Amino acid sequence: MSYLRVKIRTDDPERLLAILEKQALSPLKAFHLPEENLFYLTYPAEDPHRLLRKLLKALPQAEFEETELTEEAEVKPRRFQLGSLVFFSPLEPEPSPQGEIYLRSSLSFGSGRHPTTKLCLKLMLEKFEEDRAARVFDLGCGSGILSLAAARLGAQKVLAADIDPRACREAKHNVEMNAFSDRILVVQGSLPAARPGTFDLVLANLTIGTITALAPGIKEVLAPGGLAILSGFSVAQKGEVLARTPSASVVAEAQEEGWLALALRFL
Repeated sequence: MSYLRVKIRTDDPERLLAILEKQALSPLKAFHLPEENLFYLTYPAEDPHRLLRKLLKALPQAEFEETELTEEAEVKPRRFQLGSLVFFSPLEPEPSPQGEIYLRSSLSFGSGRHPTTKLCLKLMLEKFEEDRAARVFDLGCGSGILSLAAARLGAQKVLAADIDPRACREAKHNVEMNAFSDRILVVQGSLPAARPGTFDLVLANLTIGTITALAPGIKEVLAPGGLAILSGFSVAQKGEVLARTPSASVVAEAQEEGWLALALRFL
């Protein structure tokens, strides 16, 4: 059986449950994390789109953090592995086991499970197997998953930038929980946050529109011989990306479920 799990940020769970009960929307299961002001609600996923519409109407002021379809009725910690990287998402903040990367249990700004993130991580692993990138720029860092992976793989200095202040808060939390504050700096901003000619590796898991708009600037922040890993676009959009990066050669590429990631070296 499938279930719809909804994660809502609230500081008044009793009132939230009362509203849901009044609207005949009481969940099958509810799990509250008071330290995070988070409430997990689990429903049978008979008609998830209709159910979500009802929830949004019943709770117009609520801050919905995450929705997902799952086969598990219980809320459980997440753990997944990609190559040598192991990501751990506990229900409550806690230091990750030795060698694993802690990631707050949220899909709002990147959990590592979307194909575009996995493709970026795959190409990054290949890059670090060949030679270590000492200076990394994570453009549009979201939860900071790519920055954390780079630091775990050996990067000495990582600049993580995002224009969304909520993403920056999420990334800072994850950086602190992984004890990488001395190697990862999180800033609110975009390309102007980076000095030209500085980075051995630029990571950009963004939308096609953002990537094509920022492509010329990505080239400028790379050090000579540096590499850019771009993701967030489809296989069919490869031509659009290459058209905006005419001075770059494709070093490697990876695809999954119609999504594509490119590793580019600029001349």
